[in-house]
Amino acid sequence: MKKLFLLYIAVSLCSVSFAKNRTKTTACPVASCTENTWSSVGARTTAVGDTSFLTNIPSGDTLTIYKYDSGYGYVTGPNSNGDIGFAERYDINGADSSVTVLGVMAQFSGKVNPLSSKSVNFMVWDITAPTAIDSSLGYSGFPRSGLDTVNVPVTRLGIGTTKDTLKAFLFPTAHLFNVSFFAGYTVSYDYTNLNGDTLGLASSKNGSSIKPHLTIITVPPVDSGANTYDTLMNVQNATMWSDFSWHDNYTDNDSLYNNLAIFPIVAIGAPTSVAAITRNNLSLYGNYPNPACNETNIKFAVSQSAAVTIQITDMTGKVLDEVSDQSKSTGIHIVTVNTSQLAAGNYLYIIHTSTGDAIAGKMTIAR
Repeated sequence: MKKLFLLYIAVSLCSVSFAKNRTKTTACPVASCTENTWSSVGARTTAVGDTSFLTNIPSGDTLTIYKYDSGYGYVTGPNSNGDIGFAERYDINGADSSVTVLGVMAQFSGKVNPLSSKSVNFMVWDITAPTAIDSSLGYSGFPRSGLDTVNVPVTRLGIGTTKDTLKAFLFPTAHLFNVSFFAGYTVSYDYTNLNGDTLGLASSKNGSSIKPHLTIITVPPVDSGANTYDTLMNVQNATMWSDFSWHDNYTDNDSLYNNLAIFPIVAIGAPTSVAAITRNNLSLYGNYPNPACNETNIKFAVSQSAAVTIQITDMTGKVLDEVSDQSKSTGIHIVTVNTSQLAAGNYLYIIHTSTGDAIAGKMTIAR
């Protein structure tokens, strides 16, 4: 399948406070997961109906439990700060594939009382809209609504005295996703009453995250009515504090730059839209609505800044209209073209860039 690549660019952290940094040490190395795919389904050969699991952890990365000061529990489990939820983001390109999340695989370590009656809830969440840090900076989104869940006793998490294991946990129902989602778990018991349960979810080593945390993301124009910001910080994994609010693990929690050992089990579905056509610096996603009436939106992307011209022609190539823009920055753009003067019928639109690329698309005008 075709894979579409997102471009990430690092930006400064100078305006962000690290609100809840904690002293931590590494402890309890656990076995690495031996099977890995990537969170973009299109990064491997897949077919509709395949079953796989997604992970952001590179093959061979030793999984670790991060621990607070001696005796205070684990970063990714019950701890003295009262954290009650831990989640990691997975990105799905609906133009490449859709996925149905059947459950999760997870790897825990720590200690569990064999007589414990406690449990954890594995969950998948959809994602909130971007949330503000200041007037121009926002977080890309946090877990919002828990869509599927399964409750699992801590004695079934695979925590053992000699080797902790990766185990699968299936949901009673399954949700279809064609966009990003979070997978993780929540806990609901008091750190002061653990009775020997000091479990934590494994993660990759600090600093080993394969995705840049800070990103510049192209957003719609401010006048589009959406909550938009110049720059969005990519929330890769997050922790829910005791007040039920989610916090980014890197900028606002533990300064951790890693990925969690919780892997969604997915069934690969068909693409949900048409993927882009790419020629060097230019990618064309198409136009909408199509058929159009009085206007249509042409969506495209450039991988480096370029001047862009869009020509509307009849089916013989005769130019009927032209829209020019002297500069388009790197990223995705949407240009609205007035089609109210065109008679019903089929037309071509041709996108030219100053870097020498051109792609044509076909559109229909209905009256």
